Amino acid sequence: MNKFGSLNIKIAIFLTGVMIAILVLFYTQIMVKRIQQRETQIASLYAKSLEYVAKDESVTGEYNFIFNEIIQKIDFPIILTDKDYKNADVFINLDLDTAKLTPREKNDLMVKEAREMAEMNTPIKVTLYDTIVLRYVNYGQSNLITQLRFFPIVEFFIGGLFVLLGYIGFSYIKKTEQSNIWVGLSRETAHQLGTPLSSLNGWIEILKNTGNINNELRDISSEIEKDVDKLSKIAGRFSKIGSLPELRLENLYDVIKNVIIYFEKRIPTLTTIDGKKAKKVQVRLNSQKDIFALVNRDLFEWVIENLLKNALDAIDKPIGSIVFTVQVKEKEIFIDVNDNGKGIDKKFRKDVFRPGYSTKKRGWGLGLSLSKRIIEDYHKGKLIVLDSIPGQGTTFRIKLNK
Repeated sequence: MNKFGSLNIKIAIFLTGVMIAILVLFYTQIMVKRIQQRETQIASLYAKSLEYVAKDESVTGEYNFIFNEIIQKIDFPIILTDKDYKNADVFINLDLDTAKLTPREKNDLMVKEAREMAEMNTPIKVTLYDTIVLRYVNYGQSNLITQLRFFPIVEFFIGGLFVLLGYIGFSYIKKTEQSNIWVGLSRETAHQLGTPLSSLNGWIEILKNTGNINNELRDISSEIEKDVDKLSKIAGRFSKIGSLPELRLENLYDVIKNVIIYFEKRIPTLTTIDGKKAKKVQVRLNSQKDIFALVNRDLFEWVIENLLKNALDAIDKPIGSIVFTVQVKEKEIFIDVNDNGKGIDKKFRKDVFRPGYSTKKRGWGLGLSLSKRIIEDYHKGKLIVLDSIPGQGTTFRIKLNK
């Protein structure tokens, strides 16, 4: 799956979560409005009952039935005040502790609560003959409405959790899928290399046992043998991908030096002004000879080779320079690989370790990605771009535990 396909899926997950939250929020608001309308109707019924009693006191029994069987069963607070909001004489479903208050204090508290209710819901007038205002029925909202008003917060939390879990799940599936592909490809590559390597070893033995071989051919066969050994080591590395490597205490100076020696003989040369041959790129190692760390030698050599080849490819000057510097600081070991190549633009530094990213016309862009995985997953270290200046060079840093 390419980068854009992955991005589209992530956007789809995010939009789905937002859509779910909006739909539930819309439905919740409809329910809140319906419940508010029902409570307003009940409060109006209460006001009409009071008006009915005010007009005809002989219906007190019927009023008591309405009050006891209907009004008392409502679940939202009601306070009855006079028209001037000076006195409150009836309240229902008001959760206040008034036991220790004086009658005046109790009345003031009820009036205060009634005014707050009036700001929330328009009070209902209790009138006599539709002209004289006797009282106001002030009513609040039930616990159900309060809970429904807070429910959107829960909705957005659930939607956000859905998006987060979807993103994590997708990333995990994608990572696992990529890992399985690389493991299968690596092991198949190791398997395919086995047959030609065996054949090459046989031809080398025949060449070495030839009686009339001259010194030049003997040197060539020796170098071919080193290349075949190198290919065998590469095949072994590929076969180890996906399995837990064994770490051993190794001398980092020896490991890095061996890689440099192998590559030095294969670096292109150029002819100087006096006709002498010189290496196009000079590779140096600045390190003590007794720095040890727990590494898997085959895999760690692979990382050093990848960084060295990456530096060689980056050098676009007539004379190049690659310097390996190994330092020990307290409990950590730093290995810096510096080149004087073309450098990396700041906006692309995060992409250099992404599988498939490459500035070269050939190659799959896997070298640095594999190197980072080897260092961080298998050796519990770090591989970063320490510094890079376009046109001047780049420094990669490996950090290992001492």
